[in-house]
Amino acid sequence: MRKKFQDRMFEISYLFELFISVIVGVAILLLGIRLAIDTLSISMYSKGISGLVEILDDAIILAIGAELIKMLCKHTPETIIEVLAFALARQLIVGHTAPWENLVTVFAIAVLFAVRKFLLKRKDMVETPDGLVEVGATKTEEE
Repeated sequence: MRKKFQDRMFEISYLFELFISVIVGVAILLLGIRLAIDTLSISMYSKGISGLVEILDDAIILAIGAELIKMLCKHTPETIIEVLAFALARQLIVGHTAPWENLVTVFAIAVLFAVRKFLLKRKDMVETPDGLVEVGATKTEEE
């Protein structure tokens, strides 16, 4: 009885995650269309550099949203690292931060890449409604 209840709750939470990813996907699609319209707008270019910063900021946020959808649908450590790397890159590229904050952000991105390269070599396990499933090995030395 308890096992069936746990399985049912896991299945419901998995479906809820998929539902959330559909909502985020629709929002990304609509905001992507809006970004394209804003990019083609002549008034955006009259703002100068600040207009470009707005476009970059919106584009990177949409990319983070797309990575978030992948993370919700595919539960692997690599997708989590990719989302974190995009979020840090956004702060580095668009954010107007102090030089020491930029240095810390670059260091954090380097740590994420090191984790991906050195700690994710073995096969990872992913939870699905059917139980634990092995995901293919990540990048190896031969690649």
